[in-house]
Amino acid sequence: MTTSHDPEREQFATTFQALGPQAPTILPGWDAADLLEHLSDRERDTPVVMAARLPGPLGRRAKTVREEQRARPWSERVERFRQGPGRSPVGAVDRLSGQGELLIHHEDLRRAQKDWEPRALSADQQAQAWRALTLLSRISVHVAADISLVSPRGGLQLRSRRSAGSLRVHGEALELLLWASGRDEVAQVRVHGDEGAIRALAEGRRGM
Repeated sequence: MTTSHDPEREQFATTFQALGPQAPTILPGWDAADLLEHLSDRERDTPVVMAARLPGPLGRRAKTVREEQRARPWSERVERFRQGPGRSPVGAVDRLSGQGELLIHHEDLRRAQKDWEPRALSADQQAQAWRALTLLSRISVHVAADISLVSPRGGLQLRSRRSAGSLRVHGEALELLLWASGRDEVAQVRVHGDEGAIRALAEGRRGM
Protein backbone atom coordinates (compact mmCIF):
# COMPACT_ATOMS: atom_id res chain seq x y z
CA MET A 1 0.00 0.00 0.00
CA THR A 2 1.39 3.38 -1.02
CA THR A 3 1.13 6.56 0.98
CA SER A 4 1.52 10.21 0.08
CA HIS A 5 4.61 10.79 2.31
CA ASP A 6 3.16 14.21 3.10
CA PRO A 7 3.43 15.10 6.82
CA GLU A 8 0.39 17.41 6.77
CA ARG A 9 -1.82 14.79 5.13
CA GLU A 10 -0.49 12.12 7.49
CA GLN A 11 -1.31 14.25 10.55
CA PHE A 12 -4.72 15.15 9.12
CA ALA A 13 -5.54 11.47 8.55
CA THR A 14 -4.46 10.67 12.10
CA THR A 15 -6.78 13.40 13.40
CA PHE A 16 -9.67 12.04 11.32
CA GLN A 17 -9.08 8.53 12.64
CA ALA A 18 -8.77 9.63 16.26
CA LEU A 19 -11.89 11.81 16.31
CA GLY A 20 -14.24 9.66 14.24
CA PRO A 21 -16.90 10.50 11.65
CA GLN A 22 -19.27 12.37 13.95
CA ALA A 23 -16.72 14.83 15.32
CA PRO A 24 -17.79 18.45 14.81
CA THR A 25 -16.03 20.94 12.58
CA ILE A 26 -16.23 24.73 12.58
CA LEU A 27 -18.03 24.55 9.22
CA PRO A 28 -21.79 25.01 9.80
CA GLY A 29 -23.67 21.74 9.36
CA TRP A 30 -20.56 19.67 8.64
CA ASP A 31 -19.11 16.90 10.75
CA ALA A 32 -15.85 15.03 10.12
CA ALA A 33 -17.55 12.64 7.69
CA ASP A 34 -18.83 15.55 5.60
CA LEU A 35 -15.36 17.12 5.55
CA LEU A 36 -13.68 13.87 4.53
CA GLU A 37 -16.23 13.37 1.77
CA HIS A 38 -15.58 16.90 0.51
CA LEU A 39 -11.85 16.17 0.31
CA SER A 40 -12.46 12.85 -1.42
CA ASP A 41 -14.76 14.54 -3.94
CA ARG A 42 -12.10 17.16 -4.58
CA GLU A 43 -9.20 14.76 -4.96
CA ARG A 44 -10.53 11.60 -6.52
CA ASP A 45 -14.25 11.51 -7.05
CA THR A 46 -15.03 14.68 -9.01
CA PRO A 47 -16.19 12.70 -12.09
CA VAL A 48 -18.53 10.62 -9.92
CA VAL A 49 -19.95 13.73 -8.25
CA MET A 50 -20.61 15.35 -11.62
CA ALA A 51 -22.11 12.18 -13.09
CA ALA A 52 -24.46 11.82 -10.10
CA ARG A 53 -26.18 15.02 -11.22
CA LEU A 54 -27.04 13.58 -14.61
CA PRO A 55 -30.42 11.99 -15.41
CA GLY A 56 -30.80 8.42 -16.59
CA PRO A 57 -28.75 5.27 -15.99
CA LEU A 58 -25.39 7.07 -15.78
CA GLY A 59 -26.63 9.33 -13.01
CA ARG A 60 -28.23 6.46 -11.11
CA ARG A 61 -25.03 4.40 -11.33
CA ALA A 62 -22.95 7.31 -10.09
CA LYS A 63 -25.29 7.81 -7.13
CA THR A 64 -24.96 4.12 -6.30
CA VAL A 65 -21.16 4.44 -6.37
CA ARG A 66 -21.34 7.40 -3.98
CA GLU A 67 -23.59 5.51 -1.58
CA GLU A 68 -21.19 2.56 -1.63
CA GLN A 69 -18.30 4.89 -0.82
CA ARG A 70 -20.18 6.42 2.09
CA ALA A 71 -20.98 2.96 3.46
CA ARG A 72 -17.32 1.94 3.72
CA PRO A 73 -15.81 1.64 7.21
CA TRP A 74 -14.43 4.90 8.56
CA SER A 75 -10.89 3.54 8.83
CA GLU A 76 -10.97 2.53 5.16
CA ARG A 77 -12.18 5.97 4.07
CA VAL A 78 -9.48 7.65 6.16
CA GLU A 79 -6.80 5.36 4.74
CA ARG A 80 -7.89 6.22 1.22
CA PHE A 81 -7.41 9.89 2.07
CA ARG A 82 -4.05 9.16 3.70
CA GLN A 83 -2.75 7.63 0.47
CA GLY A 84 -3.19 10.94 -1.37
CA PRO A 85 -4.93 12.08 -4.54
CA GLY A 86 -3.19 9.61 -6.84
CA ARG A 87 -2.87 10.95 -10.39
CA SER A 88 -5.41 13.71 -9.82
CA PRO A 89 -4.12 17.18 -10.83
CA VAL A 90 -5.25 18.31 -7.37
CA GLY A 91 -2.03 16.89 -5.96
CA ALA A 92 0.12 19.09 -8.17
CA VAL A 93 -2.01 22.15 -7.38
CA ASP A 94 -1.67 21.52 -3.64
CA ARG A 95 2.10 21.17 -3.85
CA LEU A 96 2.38 24.43 -5.76
CA SER A 97 -0.02 26.29 -3.47
CA GLY A 98 1.54 25.14 -0.20
CA GLN A 99 -1.13 22.62 0.82
CA GLY A 100 -3.44 25.51 1.72
CA GLU A 101 -6.65 23.48 1.46
CA LEU A 102 -5.35 20.73 3.73
CA LEU A 103 -3.91 23.15 6.28
CA ILE A 104 -7.15 25.11 6.52
CA HIS A 105 -9.47 22.10 6.66
CA HIS A 106 -7.29 20.32 9.21
CA GLU A 107 -7.79 23.29 11.50
CA ASP A 108 -11.53 23.32 10.68
CA LEU A 109 -11.61 19.92 12.37
CA ARG A 110 -9.05 20.41 15.13
CA ARG A 111 -10.34 23.76 16.36
CA ALA A 112 -13.91 22.60 16.72
CA GLN A 113 -12.85 20.24 19.50
CA LYS A 114 -13.00 21.11 23.18
CA ASP A 115 -9.77 22.46 24.66
CA TRP A 116 -7.94 22.55 21.35
CA GLU A 117 -4.48 24.09 21.30
CA PRO A 118 -2.40 25.47 18.43
CA ARG A 119 -0.08 22.77 17.13
CA ALA A 120 3.64 23.10 16.61
CA LEU A 121 4.32 23.03 12.87
CA SER A 122 7.55 21.77 11.38
CA ALA A 123 9.71 24.21 9.44
CA ASP A 124 8.40 22.68 6.22
CA GLN A 125 4.78 23.06 7.29
CA GLN A 126 5.40 26.67 8.29
CA ALA A 127 6.88 27.30 4.84
CA GLN A 128 3.86 25.64 3.24
CA ALA A 129 1.50 27.84 5.26
CA TRP A 130 3.37 30.97 4.19
CA ARG A 131 3.37 29.91 0.54
CA ALA A 132 -0.35 29.18 0.73
CA LEU A 133 -0.95 32.58 2.32
CA THR A 134 0.97 34.46 -0.38
CA LEU A 135 -1.10 32.79 -3.09
CA LEU A 136 -4.55 32.42 -1.57
CA SER A 137 -4.80 35.76 0.25
CA ARG A 138 -4.70 37.64 -3.05
CA ILE A 139 -7.85 35.89 -4.28
CA SER A 140 -9.65 35.34 -0.96
CA VAL A 141 -9.43 38.79 0.68
CA HIS A 142 -11.88 41.34 -0.72
CA VAL A 143 -11.62 44.34 1.57
CA ALA A 144 -11.47 48.02 0.57
CA ALA A 145 -8.35 48.68 2.62
CA ASP A 146 -4.58 48.34 2.27
CA ILE A 147 -3.64 45.32 4.39
CA SER A 148 -0.26 44.33 5.80
CA LEU A 149 -0.02 40.69 6.89
CA VAL A 150 2.85 40.37 9.36
CA SER A 151 4.35 37.08 10.55
CA PRO A 152 7.72 35.87 11.86
CA ARG A 153 8.40 34.73 8.27
CA GLY A 154 8.01 38.24 6.89
CA GLY A 155 5.35 40.60 5.61
CA LEU A 156 2.85 40.60 2.78
CA GLN A 157 1.09 43.62 1.31
CA LEU A 158 -2.45 43.47 -0.09
CA ARG A 159 -3.34 46.68 -1.89
CA SER A 160 -6.88 47.86 -2.62
CA ARG A 161 -7.85 50.04 -5.56
CA ARG A 162 -10.42 51.84 -3.40
CA SER A 163 -8.71 51.89 -0.05
CA ALA A 164 -10.57 53.34 2.92
CA GLY A 165 -7.50 53.10 5.12
CA SER A 166 -4.88 50.64 6.27
CA LEU A 167 -4.86 47.50 8.41
CA ARG A 168 -2.10 45.45 10.02
CA VAL A 169 -2.79 41.83 10.85
CA HIS A 170 -0.18 40.06 13.00
CA GLY A 171 0.16 36.32 13.57
CA GLU A 172 1.87 33.10 12.59
CA ALA A 173 1.57 32.14 8.93
CA LEU A 174 -1.08 29.49 9.62
CA GLU A 175 -3.13 31.92 11.70
CA LEU A 176 -2.97 34.52 8.96
CA LEU A 177 -4.03 31.88 6.44
CA LEU A 178 -7.07 31.09 8.57
CA TRP A 179 -7.86 34.79 8.93
CA ALA A 180 -7.59 35.33 5.17
CA SER A 181 -10.05 32.49 4.64
CA GLY A 182 -12.57 34.17 6.96
CA ARG A 183 -12.18 31.93 10.01
CA ASP A 184 -12.20 34.75 12.55
CA GLU A 185 -13.64 32.59 15.33
CA VAL A 186 -10.48 30.48 15.54
CA ALA A 187 -7.67 32.50 13.90
CA GLN A 188 -5.28 33.78 16.55
CA VAL A 189 -4.30 37.14 15.08
CA ARG A 190 -4.08 40.76 16.18
CA VAL A 191 -5.74 43.35 13.94
CA HIS A 192 -4.88 47.04 14.06
CA GLY A 193 -6.10 49.78 11.77
CA ASP A 194 -7.73 53.15 11.38
CA GLU A 195 -11.47 53.64 11.62
CA GLY A 196 -12.13 53.56 7.89
CA ALA A 197 -10.17 50.35 7.41
CA ILE A 198 -11.86 48.60 10.33
CA ARG A 199 -15.24 49.53 8.85
CA ALA A 200 -14.14 48.27 5.43
CA LEU A 201 -13.05 45.00 7.02
CA ALA A 202 -16.49 44.51 8.54
CA GLU A 203 -18.14 45.25 5.20
CA GLY A 204 -15.71 43.21 3.12
CA ARG A 205 -15.45 39.52 2.35
CA ARG A 206 -12.80 36.87 2.95
CA GLY A 207 -12.82 33.29 1.78
CA MET A 208 -13.20 31.41 -1.47
